[in-house]
Amino acid sequence: MLCRLCGSAATRSESVGDADYLRCGDCGYIALARRFFPSRESEEARYRLHRNDPAEPGYRAFLGTFIERAVEPFLERGASVLDFGSGPVNSLSLLLAGRGWAATSYDPYFAPGGAWRRRGWGAIALHEVAEHLRQPGRTFAALARLLLPGGILAIRTRFAPDSLEAFESWWYRRDLTHLGFYRPRSFRCLAGALGLELVLLESPDLAVLRKPA
Repeated sequence: MLCRLCGSAATRSESVGDADYLRCGDCGYIALARRFFPSRESEEARYRLHRNDPAEPGYRAFLGTFIERAVEPFLERGASVLDFGSGPVNSLSLLLAGRGWAATSYDPYFAPGGAWRRRGWGAIALHEVAEHLRQPGRTFAALARLLLPGGILAIRTRFAPDSLEAFESWWYRRDLTHLGFYRPRSFRCLAGALGLELVLLESPDLAVLRKPA
């Protein structure tokens, strides 16, 4: 089986708890076996339970740290930002717009449409989205092609623990819609494969990849 992120054949299967995974020896990506994927109906139902209210102070602060660490240092105000996988509330887009960026939301369930594919972007933000991607390598490659020169992919996803024991007890893998998990080196490999610069890699959950100007 090939790695769904980097395409490497250097993978091994492992059973962890109640599920099976494919771990890549090259990029470190840990992929949930396809037979454990939720149906589209189950996936949407789970997303509808999310209550990510931008008016709630704790969640607003959580989004704020993402903007301040992964967007603001790399993108001028007024630039275009695609909130890819925005969810049912569009919280990130609202905060980005409030801080001076031209933000647009896309979500296959809650903000569908294809116009975003026909233009370039100063930034594409994947805030707690990368772990949900069914074909992450293909998706990241498609998004990278839409970046304007100097544009960024700004990503927040919790990095997987090192040991198998820690991974087995890790709360983050227990969400039925979390289909794959990244290690820091996953983003180094991804940047190299896409011809992007890795300009931020910050534990526990931030990565920024920039297209050369």
